[in-house]
Amino acid sequence: MGHVMRRVGTGLWALLAMVVVAGVALVGWARLDAQDPVVTGQVMPFVQFLPLQERGSVLVVDVRDIDSFDRGHIPGAMHVPVREVEVRVTEVRRAAKGRPVVTYCSCPSEATSLAAVRVLTDAGVNASALVGGFPRWVEFGGAVERR
Repeated sequence: MGHVMRRVGTGLWALLAMVVVAGVALVGWARLDAQDPVVTGQVMPFVQFLPLQERGSVLVVDVRDIDSFDRGHIPGAMHVPVREVEVRVTEVRRAAKGRPVVTYCSCPSEATSLAAVRVLTDAGVNASALVGGFPRWVEFGGAVERR
């Protein structure tokens, strides 16, 4: 009987440990930063972007500098350097014609495109940043338009 109790006791301890670990994970999830782009939906995964871009269901906005844009960009992308987004919000909204806006840059963390997204969403525009940006587009084998 003592042997069975030890076995049950060990099982209960293991179960308790799993509950505690799961609880810590849930508490950690609940404390995620309210500004986290993933949590707030401010990023768009590449696989979600592709069909939308192919159908023309999004306005694609390149927020890199002019030299980067001229060297190559996603075909049909509107060029709005990040430093100009705030003053060109109305132009972007008009060009979007009610479609969501997807911004992209070349930085690995999407920092520049996320900065543009924040300005656009603060102005009431439905916008998100493309995960992987232009480098991911090129890596995928997407067509590159040049000026």
